[in-house]
Formats: sequence, C-alpha cells, structure tokens
Amino acid sequence: MLKKGIIGGTFDPIHLGHMYIATKAQEHLALDKVIFMPGGMPPHKDGKDITSSSLRYEMVKAAIKGKSKLEISDYEINKKGYSYTYETMEYFKEKEKDTEWYFITGCDCLFTSDQWKNVDRIMKACKFVVFNRPGYSDQEIRKQKKAVEERYNTSIIFLDFLLIEVSSTYIRSAVREGKDVSSLLPEGVNKIIQQQGLYL
Repeated sequence: MLKKGIIGGTFDPIHLGHMYIATKAQEHLALDKVIFMPGGMPPHKDGKDITSSSLRYEMVKAAIKGKSKLEISDYEINKKGYSYTYETMEYFKEKEKDTEWYFITGCDCLFTSDQWKNVDRIMKACKFVVFNRPGYSDQEIRKQKKAVEERYNTSIIFLDFLLIEVSSTYIRSAVREGKDVSSLLPEGVNKIIQQQGLYL
C-alpha cells in the first residue's frame, strides 16, 4: 500500500518553510509522495486579496521541480466553490483506494478544529498530522492533541521538529518594501515573483 501526504495552503508564495515541512514529513512518515494542494477558494480567506490560482500553482510547480517525492495537484484550484478539506480528502481516498492518506497541517489547527467543516470526516478519511509552530508550547500542543483525539476517537501524529521561521505574509511585506527575499524562497519562485511584479 502506498502512503501519500497532502499539504494544503494558499502558498502565496510558497517558501522554504513549506518545503522543509513537506520534506521532513515525507522522511519521518516514510511517505511515497507529498502532494502540495494550492487552495482555490479557501473559505477562511474569503474576500482577502489572494494572488491568482494559476500563478500560485506555477510557483509551487517551480519550487518542487526535480524533487521526485514532491508533487502538486490542481484539484482544489479547478474545483468550483469553496475548497473544504473533508471533500478533498474523501475525493483522494475514493480515487486511490489502495493508498493510505495523511493530511499535514500546523498545530494551530488543533485549536480551531471545531470551526472546520465536517472535521470528523477528515479524521475518518486520513491520518491527521500536525507540526509545531512558533507561539505554541509543547505542553499545550500535546494537551490539545489529546482533547481532539478523545473528541473524534482518533489518533493524531505530532511532528515536533525545529522550524524555519518564515511566513508568506512576511515575504509579501518584504517584497513591497524592496527587500531581498531570495534566501527565503525555493529556486525559481523568486524569479516568478519578479517577472510578474507580485506583491508590489
């Protein structure tokens, strides 16, 4: 049986932090593939200024070029309406019945899981994997993890490793201020940002 992980996000832009998480998850969980899933219309970001899905897709594509264990999917980009995680995971579970699926996300999602649509169906469709994020102590993450596990009768995998502290929000702001962000981005992504005049 194959093991595949999905890491979703706006990826506006994708940066080395995203790449690090995907690579560490792939190695730690022995995944055959980690699939980046750029969101089409994330319900939690409705009305906010987001770069076009085609450009975000191209940036992710450039970031994973030459990396055999990393892939990209345009499923959520091509989907009409909002992109809900439970629908995405159920779609892939049905599409590849012989694959064990993992959903990789930040530990902050443990604290907002009740706000997710049909979170119980996400837990049934895949193994839920969370990684640590700045601002959360190991103790409070493990406490919340246990509470969510008990609520949904599931087992959550916690990846506790040192993170690269960089965010897409910071990169967009830095680009507007004329700062050099090339060291924070995968090869090819900075080129697209410059060519397209993004975040100015």
